[in-house]
Amino acid sequence: MDTPKSESLRLRQAILLAGQWCAVASLFVVPINKPATNVAVFLSILFSLLGSDTRQRWLAAWHSPVARGVLAWWGVLLLSVLHAWYATGRFPATGMGTALWAYLYPLAFASLLYTSTWRKRAIGAFVAAMTLVLLISYGMDAGLLPQRAVVHTSPDMRNTVFKEYTQQGLDTLVLGCIALALAITSTVKRTRVVFVIIAVAALANVALVIQSRTAYITLIPVLLYGGYRLLSLSGWNKKQIVLTGAAMAMAGLIIWKASPIQDRLVNAIPSEVAQYEQSHQATSTGIRLELWQHTLSIIKTAPWFGHGYGQWIPLYEQSIGHQPNANQFMEGHPHQEMLLIASEEGVLGLAFYLFLLAALLRYALRLALPERDIYLCLLLIYLVAGLGNCLWADFSHRHLFILLLACIPAMQSKPQASSKSTVSPELTA
Repeated sequence: MDTPKSESLRLRQAILLAGQWCAVASLFVVPINKPATNVAVFLSILFSLLGSDTRQRWLAAWHSPVARGVLAWWGVLLLSVLHAWYATGRFPATGMGTALWAYLYPLAFASLLYTSTWRKRAIGAFVAAMTLVLLISYGMDAGLLPQRAVVHTSPDMRNTVFKEYTQQGLDTLVLGCIALALAITSTVKRTRVVFVIIAVAALANVALVIQSRTAYITLIPVLLYGGYRLLSLSGWNKKQIVLTGAAMAMAGLIIWKASPIQDRLVNAIPSEVAQYEQSHQATSTGIRLELWQHTLSIIKTAPWFGHGYGQWIPLYEQSIGHQPNANQFMEGHPHQEMLLIASEEGVLGLAFYLFLLAALLRYALRLALPERDIYLCLLLIYLVAGLGNCLWADFSHRHLFILLLACIPAMQSKPQASSKSTVSPELTA
C-alpha cells in the first residue's frame, strides 16, 4: 500500500517532468509566439520549484559557470537600477520586465535540462519549429501560401511567417548554424544529408528570401566560420580541400552579387549615408547615424558609471528634442548593443560585459562537438548583429539567445586534447 509520502513524491516527480517538457516547449515556441513563450517559461520555472529534488537540482544548477556569469551581469544591472533611482529619484519606467528578469532563465533551465537527453530535446524543438517556419517562408515566396496582411503596409515583411524580418532572419541563421554543426558530426549519411539540406536552405533563405540587412551583415562571418570548419575536417586530401574552397568562394560570390543583397545592402547603405549627410533624411542608415552620434554625446557626460539602467530613452529624447524632424529619429534604443551598455552602465560596465563574453567564448571553445560549433556561432551572431541592433531590447531576440544559452551543457570533467576528435555523442545522430 502506498504511503502519503510516496504519493507526494510521485506527484512532485510528475510536476518535474511537466516542467522539463515546458522547458522544451519554450524552445519550440520562441520563434513562433511571444505569449506562448512567456507561458512556457513561467510554467517551467514554477514546475521546477514545485518538482522533486528541488534543492539538489538548483544547487547543481548554481554550479554552472554560464548561469553564474549571466547572474553576475544581472547583478550589475540591478546596481544600475539603483544608480538610476539615486540619480533621478525614481525607478526606470522602461525595461523592468523580461529584459531584466530573463537573466534568471539559465539558472532555472539548468535545474530542468540537467541531462544531455533533455538538452537535445530542447535544441531539437527549436530546430523543428524553425524548419517549419523555413518551409512556410519558401511556400510564401513561391506563391503557394498567402503572404501576411502586414505586407500591404510593410513590404519588407514579405515572406515572414510569425516575426518581423530581422527576427526571422537571425532565427534562420541560428537554424542554419545548428544544422551545419550537426551535419559535420553526424555519423549517419542520411541524417547528415538532411542537416546539410536544412543548413543550405536556411542560409539561402537569409540571402535571397528574407532580405534583412542585419542578417546579411551577420551572414558573412557565419559563412566564413562554416567554411573554416569544413576545411578543417580531418581526412580530407588536398584535392577535396581545393574543390571545397573553390565551391565556397563561388557560392559566396553568387550570394554577394544576388539582387536582394545588392539592393538592400551594397547599394542602399552608401546612398542612405549620402542622403543623411546632404538632407538629414531619416532612412534606416540615417537613423542609426543619428542615434550613434547622440549616444556618444550621452556617454561623454557620464563615461565611467553611465547614467543608470533605462536612462538612455529620456536622455536621447532630451538631446534630440530641439530638432524640427525629431519624431522621425525617435527609437527605443540606439541600435548598437555596446553603446547602450556604455551609456547606461558606463565604460566600466561595458568592460565587465566584454569580460563575461570573453569568458563565455573560452567556455564554448572547451565544449565537445557539435555543441562547440553551435555556441560559437550563436556568440558570433549575437556580437555581429549587435553592431547594428540592440538585441536584448527586443523580446524575440532576447529569448532566442538566452533560452539557447540555457541549453549549454556542463563542462566535461576531463578536457579533450584535440578539437578534431572531441565529439559529443548526445547531439549527433
